[in-house]
Amino acid sequence: MRVKKVTALLLAGAMCLSLLAGCGNSNTETQTPAQDTAGETGTEEKQENAATAVPEGKVPATGTSDETLKVACDGEPTSIFPNYVTNKTSNRVDSCLFDTLVRWNDEEKKAYPSLATEWNFIDDTHVEFTLRDDVYFSNGELMTANDVKASLQASFDYTLNHYSLMFDMENTEVVDDTHIIVALSRPYGNLPEILGCTYYAIFSEKAFEEVGKDETVFAMNPVGSGPYVLDSWQTGEKMTLVRNENYWDKENLPYYKYIEFSFIQDPVARATALQSGDVQVAFNLSTNQVEELKSHDNITVNVYEQNVTLPIWFTPKAYPVLADENVRKAILLSLDKELLAQAAYAGFAEPSYSSVTGPASPYYYECEDYKQDVETAKQLIADSGYSAEELTFTTYAVNGGASAHYEVMKAQLAAIGVTLNIETVDLVVMLQHSWNGEIAIGFGENDTWDVGRMLEFADSRIETSWNAYIGEGEEELHALIDAAWAASDEERYDAYAKVQDFLADHYACSTVCDVVIPDAWSADLTGVVYDAHCWPNIYNVRPLVAAE
Repeated sequence: MRVKKVTALLLAGAMCLSLLAGCGNSNTETQTPAQDTAGETGTEEKQENAATAVPEGKVPATGTSDETLKVACDGEPTSIFPNYVTNKTSNRVDSCLFDTLVRWNDEEKKAYPSLATEWNFIDDTHVEFTLRDDVYFSNGELMTANDVKASLQASFDYTLNHYSLMFDMENTEVVDDTHIIVALSRPYGNLPEILGCTYYAIFSEKAFEEVGKDETVFAMNPVGSGPYVLDSWQTGEKMTLVRNENYWDKENLPYYKYIEFSFIQDPVARATALQSGDVQVAFNLSTNQVEELKSHDNITVNVYEQNVTLPIWFTPKAYPVLADENVRKAILLSLDKELLAQAAYAGFAEPSYSSVTGPASPYYYECEDYKQDVETAKQLIADSGYSAEELTFTTYAVNGGASAHYEVMKAQLAAIGVTLNIETVDLVVMLQHSWNGEIAIGFGENDTWDVGRMLEFADSRIETSWNAYIGEGEEELHALIDAAWAASDEERYDAYAKVQDFLADHYACSTVCDVVIPDAWSADLTGVVYDAHCWPNIYNVRPLVAAE
């Protein structure tokens, strides 16, 4: 008998808005107990939220200063045009330069007004936003609904397809300067929550048109309405932002006048810079460094599981052997998930037994009723009749990134007669292979903070979904995916669970664990927050001072 576990964290504020709450990083706090779809009350004990903890006797400093906050990032932004999906450093910078329609509170799992003061669903596919009338961009132009439409159009035009499937820009309507009706291509209840991510940043339409709508030119001198503006960019070395003294949100003016982002690719060097005091914040460190960093009383370490999973995907469109369900089953039965998770994140990750999500996702649903079974896997491969050449695949690890889990997978597959070659390449090369559907088997990252990110990859109706399920019951899966998109708040978790069930039953994919990322900063700082995509934002970081 299959035992299934549903963890349905009904997020604060979601029901009063009749919205599905979006998902950010969620394992750094204790969740509120919630009634799940199986009728059980479940809680997850999480570690103390290091991001917002304030020591006894301390309070955040108020006001502003002329000081500089120094930050170490793991690379240089590929662009600071936020509406195009780029790299992790870009997101950290973008969140300081641009505002979004809503501001995500990851503590409460709730969207609050920002550039939009309110929003209302007119019907399932139309949402009206009321905008502030006192927001000025860094070029002095007043923000209007035309800027919002142009920005969302850019998100639709420039981001990867699965980040914008929900928009129907042709029918999105500017009502007047402070009202816009955003049209949707299909029912999408949690639109307001995900709009708290910089992929949907609002910029000046006039400034964008002045550079011929060339995102590469705009990115060198971006015009947003955020708490900072670009001061200087020394290619290959650092980028400096300066406080926007005309920022519209006067109650949240940044404490630091400058933020200096240094580009330090080596995680050891980033940690060393933090330990020596050369920087006060270091992003995207290695889990192998956590214990050493925690031994320093003057450093706060925040190890968090993202609502982003480490999936094992197959590409049957390009590799017909992987359309054979028994081959996929053999591959998944050969793997020890606990060992893979340990290798990937030094023991900080919890193995997932879902086809799609990890434990950090509110949609986590344990639907896999199997564990490692090497003998059965060997027999399935022997019975398949495929040659050694047909069972030889190539996967790609990112240069400078963790690759121990690739080696573990390679050894476990070899035990059943499947050969996995590992090529180490730069991130851009790996992404090109991924986007072209050229990676037969391997690890990727899959966002599980909303329906579009979580299920798009499995849908064979989408031309660029290389990992889509192909085979018996394909139309049934399509119907289940459509039902998940359209489900009400009361039915949503069960609808998502049914999709995960189908994919597990057909061995279409599997999830090792959630992606784990440690950030660290000086213990005398507070104010790091995480957005709807769990990117860290530091626009309101400030030092701690003694309480009066």
